[in-house]
Amino acid sequence: MKNTLKSSGWFLFALITCPCHLFLLLPLVAGTALGSYFTEFKDVIFIVMGLLFLFALFKGWRKLDPETKRETKKETTTHDCCSMERFKS
Repeated sequence: MKNTLKSSGWFLFALITCPCHLFLLLPLVAGTALGSYFTEFKDVIFIVMGLLFLFALFKGWRKLDPETKRETKKETTTHDCCSMERFKS
């Protein structure tokens, strides 16, 4: 339940930071310093919001399925290419 709520929060953050929603956010911040910054530096804002969007999606999916993190960690700890046990037999 806790991971579901956390992943929902990350997905909501991803929805807000999606670069395609910038045109919906501009009227909300119009007349403020943030709105003038968004209008002046649209290219930078698109790139930053795109990176935040991808990061939020990644974190949301990781919180939704925490078992993948444990499985990949388990696989890397069991495989040791420099182990001397491999050469003893």
